[in-house]
Amino acid sequence: MTIHILLFDTQGHLLSHGDDSLMAQYDPNLHLIWIDISGPNNHAFFNEHPQFGIDNLDFEDAHRERHPPQIEAYSDHAYLLTHELMERENYLLLDRSHLLMHVNSQFLITQHLKPSISVSKVPQQLIDSNAIVAPEMSSVCFAIMRQIVIDYLAVMLALEERLNDIEDEIFDASSDDLLAELMAYSSKLQKAKRSFSYHEELLQQLLGDDGQQHIGFDYSQLSYLYNQFERLSSRASLYLGLVSGLINGFISVSAHKTNRVMMTLTLVTAIFLPLTVIAGIYGMNFDNMPELKWSYGYFAVLILMALIAVSGLWMAKIKRWF
Repeated sequence: MTIHILLFDTQGHLLSHGDDSLMAQYDPNLHLIWIDISGPNNHAFFNEHPQFGIDNLDFEDAHRERHPPQIEAYSDHAYLLTHELMERENYLLLDRSHLLMHVNSQFLITQHLKPSISVSKVPQQLIDSNAIVAPEMSSVCFAIMRQIVIDYLAVMLALEERLNDIEDEIFDASSDDLLAELMAYSSKLQKAKRSFSYHEELLQQLLGDDGQQHIGFDYSQLSYLYNQFERLSSRASLYLGLVSGLINGFISVSAHKTNRVMMTLTLVTAIFLPLTVIAGIYGMNFDNMPELKWSYGYFAVLILMALIAVSGLWMAKIKRWF
């Protein structure tokens, strides 16, 4: 488990940042603080600092599989569970992880099992600016949520480009790799769409002032986040339809290719079957077969077989079988 702390004064200016040793300098009356915890929950840390009022069960409950985003208001802070991307660079994954935030005007505590790509970018932004936008920790919480949205949008746009490429590759595909890739996109987009819908509902709750007294987002911030997640949900629905169409197209192209192969095999069989019958008849070697003693019998049979083959090909050409 790793702990990264950013300590601010009450005006929002960054004083210092480092590990949990900074807790010795922290005074809730003089400082604002952001504590980022990566890794398994550390009961000892919150037992040592009960002033935050963090329930360890929240962390364990939040990381249950399929746990949806949610918000709860406690007496002195709000509990916000959201989903973020595990990896932005690889748009093939679209895998998500849980990010748990406890926030009020004076402190923000973020918890995640694995390193967070969204959270990791915000501290550097704060260090570079040496201050937060507003002297309350809800502004940092909003910066994290905005970064999550930015990462989602970047991946969705990259996915759109990949789907456009697949649309061009379908006709030249020689294996089922594209179909497997599209099936994976379909499954992950359905899960992502559910997550985006949950975020929409969560932000609607915030717009209705449920937990708003602790999170402190203003209307423009909430509207921005709501619109972005609504946009993501719409894109997910659009891409699901596109993926479904590509899957059907791939299956249709594969079926067409299979039909062409079967037609060719059928044509070959239809031409060679009578030739095989002729070869079988004259391969029986009965004594009473006058053609065997005819000096021109061999050439006559060859000419007959050639005529049968040419006639079969000519009929197939007329019927446009090839």
